[in-house]
Amino acid sequence: MAGVLLDMAISLDGFVSGPGGADVGLYDWYFEPSPASAPIVEELVRTTGAIVIGRGAYGTGENEGWDDTPYQVKHFVLTHRPPETPVGGSVDFTFVTDGIVRAVELARTAAGEKWVTIGGGADVGRQLLALGLVDELQLHLVPLLVGDGLRLFLPGEPGHTGTIVRVVDAPNVTHLRYRLH
Repeated sequence: MAGVLLDMAISLDGFVSGPGGADVGLYDWYFEPSPASAPIVEELVRTTGAIVIGRGAYGTGENEGWDDTPYQVKHFVLTHRPPETPVGGSVDFTFVTDGIVRAVELARTAAGEKWVTIGGGADVGRQLLALGLVDELQLHLVPLLVGDGLRLFLPGEPGHTGTIVRVVDAPNVTHLRYRLH
């Protein structure tokens, strides 16, 4: 059965976006990968069998379009308010209204032997960590101090231990991957 990978870019001060979800350049390395980052991007696309995202992450793509994504896998959107008319295009969306555990179950089935990648939403990531549903954590640490915005990790949340799987130092980003225990 598929493992669950929480994959997010994060600033040095722990933010995954700026105020109000503003893009502060945390994924610039992804869209124009250096020779050191290109294999990380290629592996992520190749090994992802399904994606779980929150409604906010879906909305961001909804505004910009989903046709340019390299992830041609089922996307499970965790939401209490599915859109009346989902975005068309090449991405297959399933809107899950009966909870995060159900979204992960559906994504595991769809992913087969590949990873279920948690690809958007700090809140979704935090919930999965709290439930112990994340097998590996991949952070792309960007040397940027954002100062304010949305944090992936909040004070007072349960801690986790992990084993380092990989560290790749690349221009403008360090890729860190951990197996959680």
